[in-house]
Amino acid sequence: MDYGKIFSRAWQITWRWKVLWIFGFLASLGSGGGSGGGGSSGMDNSRGPGGFPDFDISPEIGGLIIALVCVALIIALVFWVLSVISRGALIAGVQQVEDEGRTSFGSAWRVGLSRFWTIFGVGFLAGLPIIITLVALIGLGIAVIAGAGFNFDFDAPERALAVILPALACLIPLACVVLVLAVVLSQIQIYAERAAILEGKGWIEAFKRGWQVLKTNLGPTIVFWLIFLVIGGIFAAIIIGGILAMALPVMALVGNNDPGALAIITMCGGLLVGVVIFSVVGAIVQTFTSATWTLAYRQITRVSE
Repeated sequence: MDYGKIFSRAWQITWRWKVLWIFGFLASLGSGGGSGGGGSSGMDNSRGPGGFPDFDISPEIGGLIIALVCVALIIALVFWVLSVISRGALIAGVQQVEDEGRTSFGSAWRVGLSRFWTIFGVGFLAGLPIIITLVALIGLGIAVIAGAGFNFDFDAPERALAVILPALACLIPLACVVLVLAVVLSQIQIYAERAAILEGKGWIEAFKRGWQVLKTNLGPTIVFWLIFLVIGGIFAAIIIGGILAMALPVMALVGNNDPGALAIITMCGGLLVGVVIFSVVGAIVQTFTSATWTLAYRQITRVSE
């Protein structure tokens, strides 16, 4: 495995074919989500039964809140769909560059769109064991607490500790197991998505292929993981530094009881520029990472076959 050549070629593709940055940005949207909010108007803060506040929201405000939540959910769904398509388009774009010497937004997008359900199925298979495990752990925790007669008023702290401490002793190792399982499944998903695009396999066959490639190439996979861990740490440090740099003028304005209009405009402009810069850098990193895994998969499967 020529790691230097793979990383060098991935960077060449990333920098030469900047159209892939669009897919890198869209693919990163899948990690975020929409959020809805609503105002509080016309509320009666009087105490209702049980001492809880009795909120009286007018039908207009309630309808507005529901509408905002629905819009937020629709936006989140659109972002997620774009993310799935773009993950496939990134893989297809790199493949087209390597096989045909060129790519375009339309050609890569068409492949990603045509393989949407396959990429979705691979993600579903990768996430299902984690979901089942977490649900089982939550159910087990509730059963243990209920079976022990846990007193939520903490009138008997010794009984609470008798339940909490053994539960933590069991849950901490299980959490480590879940973490390792999540890492393994995410790597299977990375390889499986490339099997789906590069080899045209269905989602179940692609998932099996991803597991096979991981088993037979565990060493190179770990090396790539460690390299990307360092890259991710550097990127996180840059983001944190940028956020702190942007937070300084905000803190200065908060401490100023009468900030000028120019200062506010400057701060908003700086925040906008910061968001744009972070988005571009994130898109580049996403494109480079996807290209690296695609090139690694091509070399791994060519050698193994």
